[in-house]
Amino acid sequence: MGILPEAVGFPLRQVVKLCLIFVQVLFILWAIYAAYDIRLHAIKVFGMIIHEFDPWFNYRAAEYLAQHGLEKFFKWYDYMSWYPIGRPIGTTIYPGMQIWAVFLWEVMKKIPQMSVPIPGVDILRPIVAFAQTRGLLFLPTLTSSISIGPMSVNDICCMIPPWFGSIASVCTGLLTYEISRSVNAGVSATCIMAIIPAHIMRSVGGKFDNEAVAMTAICMTFWLWLLSVRSHKYWPVGVLTGLSYINMVAAWGGYIFVLNMIGVHAVMLVLLGRFNSGVHKAYTLFFVIGTAGAMQIPVVGMQPLRSLEQMGPLLVFFGYQVLAFCDIKRRQQKMGAFEFAKYRIMVCLVAAAALAAVAVMLYPTGYFGPLSSRIRGLFVKHTKTGNPLVDSVAEHQPANPRIYASHLGLPLDYVALGGIVSTWKRNNGFYFLCLYGFIAQHFSGKMSRLVLICGPIVSVACGIWCGWLLDQLIEPFLILLGKKGYSAPATKDKSTSSAPTSGKSEDPPTGNKNKGSAKKAAKPAKTQKGKEEEQLELEEWEEDVRPGGAFQLKRILKRQLWEMYPEASLAEVREYREYFDNNPLALLGRAGFSILFILYLLGASSLVPKVAEYMEHCKAVGESVGSPTVMFAVKQNDGSTYIVDDYYRGYKWLEENTPKDARVMAWWDYGYQITGIGNRTSIADGNTWNHEHIATLGRTLTSETKRAHNAIRHLADYVLVWGGGQRDDLGKSPHLARIGNSVFPDHCGDDDPKCNKFGFYNDRSPTPMMEKSLLYKLVKHNVDEKVKVNEQLFKHVFSSKHGLLRVYEVQNVSQESKDWVADPKNRLCDAPGSWYCVGQYPPALHKLIAKRRNFAQVEDFNKKGEKSAYTKMIEKEKRGEL
Repeated sequence: MGILPEAVGFPLRQVVKLCLIFVQVLFILWAIYAAYDIRLHAIKVFGMIIHEFDPWFNYRAAEYLAQHGLEKFFKWYDYMSWYPIGRPIGTTIYPGMQIWAVFLWEVMKKIPQMSVPIPGVDILRPIVAFAQTRGLLFLPTLTSSISIGPMSVNDICCMIPPWFGSIASVCTGLLTYEISRSVNAGVSATCIMAIIPAHIMRSVGGKFDNEAVAMTAICMTFWLWLLSVRSHKYWPVGVLTGLSYINMVAAWGGYIFVLNMIGVHAVMLVLLGRFNSGVHKAYTLFFVIGTAGAMQIPVVGMQPLRSLEQMGPLLVFFGYQVLAFCDIKRRQQKMGAFEFAKYRIMVCLVAAAALAAVAVMLYPTGYFGPLSSRIRGLFVKHTKTGNPLVDSVAEHQPANPRIYASHLGLPLDYVALGGIVSTWKRNNGFYFLCLYGFIAQHFSGKMSRLVLICGPIVSVACGIWCGWLLDQLIEPFLILLGKKGYSAPATKDKSTSSAPTSGKSEDPPTGNKNKGSAKKAAKPAKTQKGKEEEQLELEEWEEDVRPGGAFQLKRILKRQLWEMYPEASLAEVREYREYFDNNPLALLGRAGFSILFILYLLGASSLVPKVAEYMEHCKAVGESVGSPTVMFAVKQNDGSTYIVDDYYRGYKWLEENTPKDARVMAWWDYGYQITGIGNRTSIADGNTWNHEHIATLGRTLTSETKRAHNAIRHLADYVLVWGGGQRDDLGKSPHLARIGNSVFPDHCGDDDPKCNKFGFYNDRSPTPMMEKSLLYKLVKHNVDEKVKVNEQLFKHVFSSKHGLLRVYEVQNVSQESKDWVADPKNRLCDAPGSWYCVGQYPPALHKLIAKRRNFAQVEDFNKKGEKSAYTKMIEKEKRGEL
């Protein structure tokens, strides 16, 4: 109810709306740029260089794909890694990042170098200048044009994280809008997601890692799923959901989280009585298209039909087909509530018995794959998985309050408020919000790395709270200008009968489906008391009045709850609401309150300083995680920045000063950098797909020098170690010994599963076993005057400028073993002429390899192998025996 004539109020209202839209667009543009800019610190400081460890392999794989094409990529058996076994790259990689990188590279090759003018720059310049005076961060330097053109694969790989960071922020905004139906909430969530550290931590420029692309795929898949189940008419969006899920599967192994989230939400919709033909079609399309596409990715293969981690969504798919079949029969036979409930129970029992029979027949054959140690670690009470390799990785440890505060920060304080206001619109998206929040909190609490999946849900919940506040503050002004306010629904005669609860008279209507505010009563022929009829009106997510299930049980419960609420009190609430939306004085009061509240927020409250402090924190996090690892920046006394690039120069030394067929032994952490930067063969890398091989490496490096040389001379030409005392190999060496002992029980002994005899005393002096080890001597050689390595076995040939990386040449290398491994005849192929040919250890190492025992993780019930002393110790800890 406006206070102005419609002829005046309408144009004014449209002007206000246009101004709001303009401001919203500005904030979206800011969020897109902020997400991009906050991730560019490393590139601005270090240039276009790949970061850390895994991204070097991802980049190397992208280069291979660009040079050889997709077919050869999927049949690539790499003999430069995991020497002498090699690694089948095509069947052990999630290729989404590489495909995106090469696709963009191919597209940009076709774009000539050009300068593209930017429209509207003159309009934006004063706005940006004003924002700068207010201290807003991440503002662009506006130019009249932007230069675009071809880029190298390396540069594209460096830029993909910032690009996809912006896209993920927009997808989070769309997800928020789908849950709240508030544009302001969507804009707020986009801005939060753009800079939240939980998202930044895996997506800074140069960090060409799986999660950089996967976060975009996660948010997009969830948004499309919720859109497909918004109402029964939106089910065709399930096709896009399936396609987006394929992108997710190709990008990251965390696709299992996405699959199970949607599967559990689909079950929740059934339990809430929200199953209908639209939901059935949406989930079926998603699952069929997504699973069919996922199975085309070699690393996934048949896992969607065999892995225990994916059995749940598969069972949901079968269950949905059973429920859809029952619904078809209900309509055909016009079943009543009791008859339909009985029929559905019978059909479900038969289907469950059939599935159980199939499972019983398949189980003895080993058809079902076991849970991986990482997945199992998300559910066990303790933090240890029984695998010393997995347990040694810091990001696999549980999150703590400090991590949540650092990576989620200020938005986390408003998550609960966002959840509360979301209860006002309990659509399908609301329940997804609750489910996502619970699962993200649980899993991130088990593994700190998974704090990144909290980024979207915290952004969504906080965005909903911010959007709700903005909506409430803006609404009175729009109503004053003529927007229609709340009107209480007409109340029916109290003497009319209530809706039936059973009988064939409840056959649902097939026409006049309603949505939004234009809903009709579910049974026009059956009138009810006013508040009951309001509850029986179909919501947008409902297709018909389904008898004999959760929908009817919920309807009965809601009717009883409404009857407990006095009619007079309900009418009074409606009157108050109608008064505040239609009385001019009340509207002016609300408008005045909005103005005062905004002035309070901007001037007197602590919110503005908190937001400014939080943005500075986000910027600091973006800078702190922006170190490429192979080089880092230090501040000098004069305030200038000095780049320490010892590691990068050391790997480049390998490329420039060693034979092309040189084999370099180092701990598995550095394998990706040895092949990616140094372009030399490595013994192992961060893929960790072969525990026994890594244990062999760990045992060798932590053995006594002569004993180690006896093995290394058959495997490597050089040995590389990290020194310097900060991130050097001695700090992590107890893990190496422990992992080696899990496969070679003679290393530390079964009586010492944690290899406590290999390490440092409290005074930082080495234990006897460590002091005699090759690794200790290589790191401390000529650094500690008392420590010398036998240069007749390992000759020191390179130390970086600051002593952070050292290289030793192995003496008396066995050329016979090297030639034997290089001979294709000595590889084991899965079929004649196949590309899949596994290398073998040279005969000289057979005695050593024979000492190994197969490593069996705690949960690998399908794998034959004796459990290590470490695994047995973890099992005893879980049983409370230690």
